[in-house]
Amino acid sequence: MTDAERIEALLSLVDPDLALDERHGAELVVLGLASGGSNGRAYHPTTAGWVLLGEKGRRFQPAW
Repeated sequence: MTDAERIEALLSLVDPDLALDERHGAELVVLGLASGGSNGRAYHPTTAGWVLLGEKGRRFQPAW
């Protein structure tokens, strides 16, 4: 799993409009970037997952 695939999979965890491939969710758990969750979602990002997303996962925010 490349960095881009990890970021895409992490984004699919936090964005309800994106579908998560269960295989990617399991890989994120093995890498320590996600853990099993509740609230109807199978996985959610760990602190390490949020750090990986960092600026790369944020939407464009104008400075003004």
